[in-house]
Amino acid sequence: MSASRAFASRGLSALGWRLSRLGVRLREEAPGAHPDRSLAGDREIEWAWCTAQLPTSPGLVLDFGAASGILSAAAALRGHRVVAVDLEPCAFPFELGKIEYRQGDVNQLEFEAASFDFVINCSTVEHVGLVGRYGSADEADADVRAMERLASALKPDGGMALTIPVGRDAVFQPLHRIYGPERLPRLLAPFEVVAERYWAKPSGPRWKEISRESALAEQGSESYYALGLFALRARR
Repeated sequence: MSASRAFASRGLSALGWRLSRLGVRLREEAPGAHPDRSLAGDREIEWAWCTAQLPTSPGLVLDFGAASGILSAAAALRGHRVVAVDLEPCAFPFELGKIEYRQGDVNQLEFEAASFDFVINCSTVEHVGLVGRYGSADEADADVRAMERLASALKPDGGMALTIPVGRDAVFQPLHRIYGPERLPRLLAPFEVVAERYWAKPSGPRWKEISRESALAEQGSESYYALGLFALRARR
């Protein structure tokens, strides 16, 4: 293939990926939702946060909810060995020898205790136990149980990058949970919070960093919520 054809192929592939993401976002928009209060741009913030939290020394990383493999690839290219977990078959558009893919439910897969140096948990745990979207089983506290299992799989000095919907406590079946003053402490209970940041769209279409108090007061919906970004360390 010529260089120009290869360039065009990559461009079309990238365009197709972005159009597919746009389609997902449009389908998730609630009827009558204000266009400024959408989730557009959330992944860019979450991916940047998770990548920034990766350990500098090579180790074993668990990518929970690996999806298309962007964060698995980021960790592998930083020198880490990666175990990528997802309910769905592998959809990675690449092959990297440092990545092992495991399909299955995080609450049923077997992980050796205290074996991982780091966990990537990017916009995933809020779906666990909500039946009807990603093939998850119906279980009210499956998200809390998943966090407990992930904490036990971490080494004593191991950490986690976590991104989740935050705002007033709510469940929008089958899409996502929103973590607020009641459920957020339960979710984080197995961990110590090393750092936390919050983002929302308080006055327009662009994400802005806001206070914890303001984030937890946000009224979420099927198509919008504030973002909670956390660097965690498992309690021992």
